[in-house]
Amino acid sequence: MNHTDLCSGTPITLDQVLDARERRAAIQREMLKDIQRDNTALISFTLNIVGPIKVFPYTILAFEAGLEAIRECLLWLEADITAFREVREVTGYEAFFSVKKESGLARICKTHLTELEETHPLGRLFDIDVLMPDGTKVSRESLGYAGRTCLLCDRPAFLCGRSRTHTAQELVEREISLMRDFFVERFSVHIGLLMQKALFYEVNTTLKPGLVDLMHNGAHTDMDRYTFRDSAYALTSYFIEVTRQGMEFALKEGKEEDLPELFASIRPLGIAAETAMKQATGGVNTHKGMIFSGGILCCALGYDMVSRDAGGSFRLKYANPGDAFPHLEATVRQMLVHLPDDFQRLDTSHAASHGERLYRQYGITGIRGEAHLGFPSLFHMGYPLFLRVLAHGGSLNEAGCITLLHYMAETEDSNLITRSGYETAAKIRRELKRFLEHASYEEQLAVLPRLDDHFVSNHISPGGSADMLALTYFLYFTGILPCRWD
Repeated sequence: MNHTDLCSGTPITLDQVLDARERRAAIQREMLKDIQRDNTALISFTLNIVGPIKVFPYTILAFEAGLEAIRECLLWLEADITAFREVREVTGYEAFFSVKKESGLARICKTHLTELEETHPLGRLFDIDVLMPDGTKVSRESLGYAGRTCLLCDRPAFLCGRSRTHTAQELVEREISLMRDFFVERFSVHIGLLMQKALFYEVNTTLKPGLVDLMHNGAHTDMDRYTFRDSAYALTSYFIEVTRQGMEFALKEGKEEDLPELFASIRPLGIAAETAMKQATGGVNTHKGMIFSGGILCCALGYDMVSRDAGGSFRLKYANPGDAFPHLEATVRQMLVHLPDDFQRLDTSHAASHGERLYRQYGITGIRGEAHLGFPSLFHMGYPLFLRVLAHGGSLNEAGCITLLHYMAETEDSNLITRSGYETAAKIRRELKRFLEHASYEEQLAVLPRLDDHFVSNHISPGGSADMLALTYFLYFTGILPCRWD
């Protein structure tokens, strides 16, 4: 893939560049009128972007990251922002901060903001000027810093620019790589941590019939909430990596018809994650189901965050992960289009896992079947219900408990079937479904203690439904808009 395919935007002319410079100078002069004391300074921020296209998805991301970093720096310096202006035009995004503190603020700000330019992953693209009340710029050199070096070599940037040592194409490629790597890493870590958070919220949801929660260990004798905590920490790097794999696949022009290859590429990561989980828990299987289903969702979300527009150019929906959700169900289905082949390849004379035995005996596909269809119970039943309970005034814990009950009634929970038996599990689902059809939210919450007593005394645990609840929390934490699934 040519990286320049990623910078789809509006080319600008030389006249527009000159007009933008005049506008920037005028804004600086206007804001400097209110800066008359030594304890004030003006910060001007824009990006160094080569080529005629200054604004495209990556540069918007870089600008937002720069704004965030500058604000954090000023907060750390305890400098007050007295005025702020912003320009968002095709000639490039710009921001202006008037700040005040004690004497010498301009030099203090320039020192720390120069460090930001030197150390931030996107710092080479940041152009941060600090002006004193008289309009004089504080230079890097006056603070003992060397001039900025070239993006592609160690020579001074002005020398390479003057002699045109590198082509514009080479510089654009380097800029795109910097922003691309930053975006992929930042988003992957963000999504991985949200999945970790979802695992924490699931185990802390109380009271869950037969399951580990804040009140008890349910029907389990080999695990508690601390076991789940250790497992969640151990799996976080896995969720980060599968998200990254999804994004990388899209950036390498992976097409929808090739999505089964993406799924095949993350399966070895899932096997390694299961080993890490067992090492963290002393061999206890706390999150095997989440390694499968959570890994698929993270990977699919990473893929959907990078997509092609109608013209064939790549675009990023980075502002809100929820933007990718309208496509997520279809992406999962396409990734797993060949998943039923796993069942066809089973050795019917010997089933290694509980799920394989259930398929051989009853044709139950469990979470594999749910995932193969794109998690319809999650997207069209569980998550919309979760949002309705919240809209009704329920807490996150109450929404989680109620949603769990509906997963238990509506899905093929292989864990529930294995621990109770096929007929008993069918009876539980049947009776629970009948109850839920007419029970209010308050009545559904009221039944939990009695149902929990029955599950604990009979060693029943709906672990598959708990995994679906964790996925529900994950969707909620990623910021999906409720109207998408109403």
